[in-house]
Order: sequence, then C-alpha cells, then structure tokens
Amino acid sequence: MTMSMLRRSTLAFTGVSLAMTLAACGGGGGGDDAPRTATQTPPQCAATGTCPAQGPVTIGGPPGSLCPAALDYSTTFTGGSGAGELVKLRFDTAARTYQLEIVESPVPKQPGSVSPTRAGVTFTGTFANLTSLPTAEQNRCAIALQTATASDGTSQTNIDSARPPVIFLGNGVAGGGIPGATISYPGVLGLGAIPATTFPFYPVLAFAQTETDFGKVAGSYNVLGYHQVPSGGSLTSSSHFTPATAQTTETLNADGSCTAANGSCVSTGNKWTLRTADGAFESSNADGTRRYPSFQSAAITNNNASRAKGLMVVGKLNGALIPLLVRTGYAQISLLPLTVNVDDESGLAVLAPATRLERGQIDGGYIGSGSDFAYTASLIKGARVDLLDPMTMNQTGSFQLDFTQNAPGMVTTTDNSGVTGALIASGRVFAHLSGAGGASPTLRVGVLAAP
Repeated sequence: MTMSMLRRSTLAFTGVSLAMTLAACGGGGGGDDAPRTATQTPPQCAATGTCPAQGPVTIGGPPGSLCPAALDYSTTFTGGSGAGELVKLRFDTAARTYQLEIVESPVPKQPGSVSPTRAGVTFTGTFANLTSLPTAEQNRCAIALQTATASDGTSQTNIDSARPPVIFLGNGVAGGGIPGATISYPGVLGLGAIPATTFPFYPVLAFAQTETDFGKVAGSYNVLGYHQVPSGGSLTSSSHFTPATAQTTETLNADGSCTAANGSCVSTGNKWTLRTADGAFESSNADGTRRYPSFQSAAITNNNASRAKGLMVVGKLNGALIPLLVRTGYAQISLLPLTVNVDDESGLAVLAPATRLERGQIDGGYIGSGSDFAYTASLIKGARVDLLDPMTMNQTGSFQLDFTQNAPGMVTTTDNSGVTGALIASGRVFAHLSGAGGASPTLRVGVLAAP
C-alpha cells in the first residue's frame, strides 16, 4: 500500500476517536514517559513492503452523523479513566461547558500526599472544538477542554494548553482524555517515596447507556488489561509507575461471581454487586475477606487488609455489551497511629466475548488510542492492520493477525519487529495488547469509524 492510499483511506474516516490509553495513574506522562513519535517507531511491514499482498485498504463512505446534534447535562456518560477512576461526563454543546464528576479515584487531591483523593469532586469548565481533523464532522464531534475548576476548590487538575485533554463524542459514547494530575510522595522515614510525575491527561472511555442486569452480562469473556503501580509494589522499590498487564479468559456468572480455568480470576474478587447510585458494579473488600485481584503479584499490602476495589461499567453500544473494568488502587499512610495500607495498582481492562473471530469479520477503519498516548487510526483488512496518526496522517506502524485462535476470540498479532500481542473484539470495538511481559507494553482500543 502506498502512502497516498493510506492518506486517502484516513481522510475517508468519519468516525469518533475513543482514547482508552489504559494507563493507571496516567500511564506515560511527560519527560521520559512521553509517547514515542512516529520517527521513533521501528520499521513496520507496511513501510518496508514486507506485508502479505492484500491490495489497498478501503473503507466505506460516511455512516451519517458521528455525534448528537446537541448535548446538554441531561445526558450522562458513565465510564472509567486510565488512572483507575469511575467517572461521569456531561456536556452542554450550546454553552460549550462540561462537568466531570469523579465518583471513585486513587488520585490524591494534592501532590506530595496519597490521601485524600479526588473522589467525590466535580470539575467544571469550558471547551472548544478541534479544527485539525480531516473533516468538519470530526471537528464538530471533538472537543478540547480549556479550563477546570474543582468543586472543593483544592483538588488538583492539570490542563496543558499546548496539549489539552480531548474528548471525542459519538452516538452513545465519549472517549479521550480528562485533566491529569501530579503524583508524588516524600515517603515515611525515607521509605515509599514516589518521584514527582505529571500526567497532562488521563485516558477515559464512557457510555451514555449502561447495562445494570448482571444476568445479561454473564458469559465467557477474553480479558485484556493494562495497569500501573505508582509505588512499584514495594516500600524500597527503585522503579515506579510499573506497568502490569493481563491476558486471560474468564467466565462471569449470573450471581456476580467469576470462574477461570486456572482457578484465579483477575476481573473479580468478591461477587459483583450493583451500585444503584451510578449504575456501575462493584467488587470490593469492604468486609476484609478477599483482596481485589491484581495483575502484578508484588504489592506493599497484598493481603486482606487491602482496600483496593474493582468497578465495572457495562456499556451498551451498537447492540453489544462492552464490559469495562476499573481497578481503583488504595493508599493510606500515617505515623500516628502507624498505618501503612498501600495497594496502589490502578488501571483499566476490556472484556470481549470468548467466541471465535473469522478473517474479515472485523474489517474496517477504526480510530482510537493507546497507552503510548498516541491517537491512532487502524485500518483492518483481512490479516493486516495498518496504523496511522489521524492528526498528521503519517504512518506509525503495522501488524499482522493470526486467526488460528488457540483461545476462541483471542487473535495473536505480530508486528514487523517481531513483537507479539493479542487482539479481542466486541461489536464495533477492539482492544489490542502488544508486548505484554516486556518493559513497555501497549494497550490500544479502537472503535469502528467506517466499514
């Protein structure tokens, strides 16, 4: 495929970007954690001409309006952020204002502390539409947050005018980035210190409609997830914001419990129960009987004293149920009385039905982003996926799909540098985890923009 073909294909997108860069506590902020540029990406098959011959990737024409003609605060999008937060988003497109309600959060209100967190805080502010996307419709449905005022007057929120959080609105879904924060902690007597790390935004995905009947959610699912551990899992850890990933298959039962072939679920601790106030499900350790599972084995508090919790939002989108898992880490440290309760692993995971995917079944043009903090257009054609930056239309990579599927619905992937991964799909959404087990794994989620 020539670059001109790729550019024409990208210009044909009329879809909505959904950022799911599932980085716990922001994953990949500034400085050394900044996302790679296109010039830093290893050569990929589409760039070197080594991809299997399949002809040009083509996608269909405009599917209609990408997002509602107007929104007001009567529409609520419920979902999760990459920081491990349960959030609600509301927009007034006439006034160009928004509300961001942080329902649950591990993010401290202020740098230099671990608690209290910004749970229960609502941020309000203004937004402006983007002007840099390929079509007027895409720009109409993409908004950049300009200001943020905390309801408590003190909770931190970062908005970098040079790199503001962007929300992409769709019919039934909102995704992108919400205001970030600076995470730091001086430690106690030299132990448990976390170096200051600023995240310009936290990835987010939220749905206008959610399923509250767990009996309808029950089934066998593939799970792909990405968390981060700010503490590194130890009071003496030399590494911080450690990535942790999951790739597994589990069965959610109608009573809210979970079973897995290996006997251990990463998606459920105690049974899921409905939170009637916000329509999410919760699996917590409030009674001190069962720690919520983690992706990384190491934790400062890895027993039943942990108060980390799991939250599940089941989005209803295009006729499909899309379970989104949030792990909300917990940290409480004090000297008088001496208290150290830190299980701070936080982040997101996506579930998709464990049913076989056939070649061609997920063909189309998708748009989204990943834990590398890069918005990505994904063109899927047969066993080939080409990746482009939708803002610049520069090619950023490519990978191949192997539909053999040792586990139904879990498609093996390999890029041209030999890095392997797995892809799952539900309805018009796919999740792709690459490089699991390595130093820099990436989780990317895309939503269908055009068939």
